Formats: sequence, structure tokens, C-alpha cells
Amino acid sequence: MKRGSPIIWISFGLVSLTLSLMMVGNVLLKVAPDQSEDALWYRRSLAEVLAVQYSKLAERTEIETMQITMQALVERNDQIRSVALRRADGQVLSQAGEHQKEWVRRPGDESTFDQVQVPIMNGESRWGTLEVAFRPLSESLAGGIVQDPWIQFLALMAVCGYLGYLTFMKRTLRQLDPSSVVPDRVRNALDVLPVGVVLVDPQDRIVLANKMFGDRVGAGPDALMGHDLCEFPWEAGRSNAVEPELPWIMARKHKRAAPALPLELRKGDGEVRRFVVTSSPILDDREALRGVMVSFHDVTELDQANSQLRDANTELEASRAQIMHKNEELETTNANLHSEINERKKAQAEREELHQQLMQASRRAGMADVASSVLHNVGNVLNSINVSTDTLLKTLKKPMVGDVCRIASLFHEHQNNLQTFLTQDPKGKQIPSYLGLVAESLSGSHQTIQAELDSLVKKVDHIKHVVLSQQDIAHSGSIRETAVVEELMEQALMMGMPEPEKYGIRVVREYAKAPTIVTDRHQVLQILVNMITNAKNAMVEYPANSHCLTVRIQLPADRRGLVRLEVSDTGSGIKAEHISRLFAQGFTTRNAGHGLGLHSAAISAKNLGGAILAQSAGEGRGATFTLDLPLTVAEAAA
Repeated sequence: MKRGSPIIWISFGLVSLTLSLMMVGNVLLKVAPDQSEDALWYRRSLAEVLAVQYSKLAERTEIETMQITMQALVERNDQIRSVALRRADGQVLSQAGEHQKEWVRRPGDESTFDQVQVPIMNGESRWGTLEVAFRPLSESLAGGIVQDPWIQFLALMAVCGYLGYLTFMKRTLRQLDPSSVVPDRVRNALDVLPVGVVLVDPQDRIVLANKMFGDRVGAGPDALMGHDLCEFPWEAGRSNAVEPELPWIMARKHKRAAPALPLELRKGDGEVRRFVVTSSPILDDREALRGVMVSFHDVTELDQANSQLRDANTELEASRAQIMHKNEELETTNANLHSEINERKKAQAEREELHQQLMQASRRAGMADVASSVLHNVGNVLNSINVSTDTLLKTLKKPMVGDVCRIASLFHEHQNNLQTFLTQDPKGKQIPSYLGLVAESLSGSHQTIQAELDSLVKKVDHIKHVVLSQQDIAHSGSIRETAVVEELMEQALMMGMPEPEKYGIRVVREYAKAPTIVTDRHQVLQILVNMITNAKNAMVEYPANSHCLTVRIQLPADRRGLVRLEVSDTGSGIKAEHISRLFAQGFTTRNAGHGLGLHSAAISAKNLGGAILAQSAGEGRGATFTLDLPLTVAEAAA
């Protein structure tokens, strides 16, 4: 609440009263001159003088001089707007300025403040009229009101009177101010208190206020002097449901200290200050009330801090509830996660076990493919052995052997007369020639038997090599050992296709010089036998005039550190959509296949640190299988 000091308002009122009295005295006693009357007298006097001058000029008919002087008059005198000399018959003899526009003709010789007309006489008869149009008197007075001595006098009296009254009131009220009896040190002590302190008289008027209270209500301590403390916009604190009686009124009525009460003060800018107010009556020796001392404890910031603390506490409680809820969810999720992890571990263990079983099954399936191929090859060789054995049996069963036995029996019967029997007996005479025939026949049979026996030896030896190779492949474990790449390829050819001519297949070997490597030869043989067997089956199932199996050993320039083994056929080929699925478990294009051979070969190649690839130009255009192995030289490995 901001209000001016009472001294200022009293001084202003006294000045206003003084000026009012002076203006009333002027109206009654005519102390100050009337500016409008002076102006009117001046204009009439000027018009009379001009009328005399222009009448003389008119008598001498000096119209031109009259025109010049009128024009000069209008230009030099800013109060005159136009001038004209009009004859009695109404004819304008001479004029200056816009007289037709400015002049308004009136009946008779009546003049006004703005238009003055002076008759010009010739003897006793009227000769003409001088018409002078002045600037309106209101404009003249408005422009010169500041220069009016009376106005200047009133302004001087207002300023000097205000300063005089203000000084007088200050000095006078200082002697009458009850707070003046308070020493300066006490006043200073009150000003430094952290609470607002106010002394009110029995009529609740402020007689003393410290600086803290003035700062809180928005006014200086001196400006609060004489104000009724109840006039401030006090409101009950939030803790009170009913509007309470003001504490200093309670202290004044009951003449005892009032309990602390919360009050709110709403300032003009909308700011609300909250106080805890305590009041104590000031009593004299006769227990008469002299006033009330009121203290205002400003708790606005404390209430705001408490409100913020309550809001923060509410938010903290809400956050705590959310955290507890999240913790419960987290514990539930954690339990589920542990359960899921255990299940996944169990599933992973089962998956690994299944993978090992699948690996073993794939290996056994691959070995079964190799064993099947080996058994097939052995069966073919056994068929040849059966043929050779049958030939030997047929040769041995010829009748020549029986005839030789009968001749030997005849010799035994006629051993005493053998000469006579051979020379004279007809049967004996035929024996020498017959023995020549038998000898010739036995010689041919001997050669046949010898050839068949040699063939049997070779075929049995071939079966032994095939079985030994199968035993090498079936050898368990992953043992790295030195191996010659060409020998590996040749051994795989012997196992996978020992008799290519039987199937009408021509074998072409393209071997580059490759160093001895260190690898698991058993897994390499299994992969190569699988590749060669698949190539043979593809060519057997795809009849053609001729088929060619090409086996290569290369050291690719673009893949240093690798040795490449290729098996190319001219068989049925592979469809483009099947290329990406060849090495998947269970995929096969053969009716009799089970889809494990190439899958097992791919896993074995990966275990060896290499890779197996397949290429085909399309169905009916053959295929090429490539095995890349790390080129680990035997010397480097040693």
C-alpha cells in the first residue's frame, strides 16, 4: 500500500486554499487587471487613430498611399488580419488582407472584440467607415496567458507557498510527532529487527513503524504515520476457516496480549505476504491504554518453502510408490528371467547334445555313404572273382583229365607187354597221337588257369586296398598328420570309382605340384569320396555318349595359403534354386539319398579350417565341387 506523506497532502491543501482566496479576492476587489478589457481598449484606440489618418488620406485622394499603409499594417501587426475603408454607399475604397473572408457586416456601428468599425465624418455627415478585423481575443489571450503578470504571480505564490507550508509542517509536526520521543538509537535498533514492529494509538493509528514493516507493505515508515492500521487489506490466514478479529483490536479491547494469529496482506501488485501477528497493549501507571505494540513475523518465504517441501514430499511419496511398484515388477521379471535363463540353459544343453548327436549321425551317415560305395565296389570285384572262379572250374572239368586217367590205367594193365600193346594193339597204337592232343589241350588250360589266377590275385589285392581305405576313413578322432595331396586324390578315386571303364567314364587328372600338407587325412578322404561318388551317380543317372570325370589339384593365385581340390563331372547338373540348399541337412535330389553326405562333408571341411563349394551351369550341364584346405606345409608344421 503506497500513499503519500500526510505533510505533503496538507501542504498541497494549504496552497490550494491560499490560491483560492486570492482569486476570490480578485473577483471581489478587482486587484488584478482585466486582460480582455485592456485588449478591447487597445483595439478601439488603434482603430480611432487609423480612422483619423485614413480620413486625411482619403480627403487628399491618396488611395495608393492608403493601400500601402494598410498592407504594411497587416504585415507588421499580427493582431490585425484585415483592414478596409468603405464609403457610405458601400463601395470599398481600399483594403488589405482577406477582408471579404474575415469581415462579417453587422447592422449599425456595433463593434465586437474581433471586429472594430469606426465611422469617418465629413462635417456632420458620414463619409465612410474604417473596418478592422482583429485576431480572435481567445487566441491572443491563450498565447499570452503565460506572460500574464497575474498568472505568473499566482504560480510564484503556489511554489513558494508549497515549499513554505511543507517546511513549516515538518518542523511543527516534528514537535507534535509522538515517535520523536524515541531516541535515534532505539529507532535504529527497531529498523534492524528481522520482524515488522508497529506502534498504534488507541484509535489504531500508526504512530511508529520500523523499516521492515514499511518494506513489507510497500511504503516508507514516515509515509505510514497517521494511517489506520485496520485500513490495510488484511485477510485471514489459510489455517482459519472464520474471519478472526484483528489481534491489535483484541489486545486493545481486553488489555492483554493477543495470541499469535496468521494474517495475509494482498498488495496492489497482486503479491500476497503472510504474517504471524502478535500484539501487546501499552498501559500507563493507572492501567490506562496508551497504545498497542504489534509485531509482524513475515513467514511468506517459510510458507513457500513448506509448500515446496510438501509438494516435494508428495512427489517423493509418489516416486517411492512407483519405485516399489517397479521393484515388484523387476523382482517378478527377474524371477521369470532366471526361470527363462535356466530353461534356455537346459535347452542349450539339449541343443548341444542334439548337435553332437547330429554330428555323429552325419559322420556315420557320411561313413555309411562311403561304406556303401566301398561295398558296391567290392561287390563288383567279387562278381569278377566269381566269373574267374567259374572259368577255372569249367577248365578243370574238361574230359581231357578223365582220358589221361584211362590211358594211365591202360599203361598199368599192359605194363608187362607195354611195347607189344603200343605197337600191335589197335587201342595202343592210338595212345601216342591222343597224348599229343591231351598235352596240347592241357597246355591251353594251364595258360587259362594261370591268367585267371593272376586276375584273382589282383582282384583280391584290390579288395584289400579298398577295405584298408575304408578302415582309414572309419578311423576315429581328429589326428593331424602329413599327407600328399595327390595320394589323397588317388586313394579317393580308388574308393569312390575303382573301375571307371565299367561305367563308360573317362578320368582326367590335372594335378599341380602341391607340397606335402598337415591335415586330418581321414576327414579329407571322406569328403573326396563323397564328392567322387556323387559325381559318378550324377553321370550314371544321366546317360550320354560319353562321360568324363576331371579331378584337379590347384594352388589358386587369388587365395594364397590354400590348396584347392576339384571334382568336375558331365552328369545331370544342379538346378539354380538347389545350389544354396545342397549342404543343408536332409536335402537331396536323389530318390535313394538321405541328405546327410554333403552336410557331413561341409561340417568336416569347416572343422579342417576350409570350405566346400558347389557350382553348376544348370540342369544337364554337369557340376563342379571344390574343396579348399589350408596350405599347412609339413616343414612349417614341424
